[in-house]
Order: sequence, then structure tokens, then C-alpha cells
Amino acid sequence: MNSITQVYGEPIAVYTQKLAIEDGILIKVGYLPNLKLPVIFTTNLFNEVKEYYQEIINKGLKLLNKKDSEDDGYYKLRVIEKNRIWVIANSEGVTFMKPEDYWWLLIFESFD
Repeated sequence: MNSITQVYGEPIAVYTQKLAIEDGILIKVGYLPNLKLPVIFTTNLFNEVKEYYQEIINKGLKLLNKKDSEDDGYYKLRVIEKNRIWVIANSEGVTFMKPEDYWWLLIFESFD
């Protein structure tokens, strides 16, 4: 049981990353075989950057490889472009998003 379920009890329904991909909220664009993690974009961001999304992935992975004092061993967040593009790495994968898309990721993590 995690802290969310301790406070609110068991969830009535869980919206998983897999369902978000099936629903088109998220788009799986690749896979990092060395980490065994999917590379995902929110549809909101991908529709805006699809012509150069690979450049964003490369930039994001370089930033994720740099140490940051706020990394906690489970979760890393980097700002690729201020107020425009973020990347988050966790046990679910590497997810690229707009800052306003961040609440979707919280849904997936809250009930793991």
C-alpha cells in the first residue's frame, strides 16, 4: 500500500499508461533497450514537435544523464525548454511533455 491509498483508500479505477497509449493521450515513439524503458510523448507535445522529436529525445537524454540534487533514485525531471518541454524518467519510462501535461503522469504514478 502506498501513501495515496493509505490516505484515500483503494482506487475505484486506475488509468494506466497502457490505457493512455491506447486512448491516444500518450504516444510511444521508441524504446531504450539498455534501460528496458519505453520513450513516450504526450500527444499534446508530439503534435507540435513531430518533425524534430528525435532531436528532443537526444537533448532530453543528455540532460537526464547529468546529476541533479533533486534526483531521488526513482524520479528525474529535466526542463528542456522553459515553459515548453519537460522530460521525466522513472520506472514507467522516459516521458516528454508540456508542463501542463504533468498531471497525467501523476495519475499513472499515484496508484502503482
